[in-house]
Amino acid sequence: MSVLYSKAKRVNPSEPKAALKWHIVLRRVKQKSEKEVAELLTKNTTLNRGEALMVLDELQSVILQLLMDGYSVQMGDWGSFQLTLSSSGTDTEDACTIDTIKSVNMRFRPGKEIRNALANITFVSR
Repeated sequence: MSVLYSKAKRVNPSEPKAALKWHIVLRRVKQKSEKEVAELLTKNTTLNRGEALMVLDELQSVILQLLMDGYSVQMGDWGSFQLTLSSSGTDTEDACTIDTIKSVNMRFRPGKEIRNALANITFVSR
């Protein structure tokens, strides 16, 4: 599988006044919608588009609920999802409150099959 890339000059965030340097950047052809993904799911399954959309919607709800309940979610060979957060450090335990939370993010760790696929990507300049 080939992935499109281009070249772009970027600033180094740790040295904003340094000269811009060239970097390889991924190019996205365009974004696929949930409806388009559902349509693709119907190609190799017995699901119709409405059922596929319902499955995708419910999968999102289930994963979000499990993450908010404190679980990490292992999705077979896909990989796993877990919540992470960033917070400010404090000098005392009493000062360490939820107000020090800067952001909450969801992390995806790909499983072996996806890692192997990513390791075998070829790149094409366009």
